[in-house]
Amino acid sequence: MKHAVCICSTAFVMFSCGCGSFTASDKWNHFAFSASLSSVAAAATSEPAESAAFSVGLGLLKEVYDGLYGSGFQIWDLAADVAGSVTGSAVAHEICMEDNP
Repeated sequence: MKHAVCICSTAFVMFSCGCGSFTASDKWNHFAFSASLSSVAAAATSEPAESAAFSVGLGLLKEVYDGLYGSGFQIWDLAADVAGSVTGSAVAHEICMEDNP
């Protein structure tokens, strides 16, 4: 799981250094919200994969809603949601599992 956090975090930072609309602060909001939601769920359930899936699912629902009624579906918003979800659940799992080796 540590490798997944490194890969997702590194990919997110690399993409965010590029140009275009991906660098908007909105992407960091997606990342932070998904990481927070996923970490709380992982700490509560001790299931990092399920908590990440839950958080990604909510991000996907939000993007579908935006596509139908809002500003439009943004794949980069969803990418930020996925990166945040994986990072948050993995970090919470590592912290919670310190007491239970």
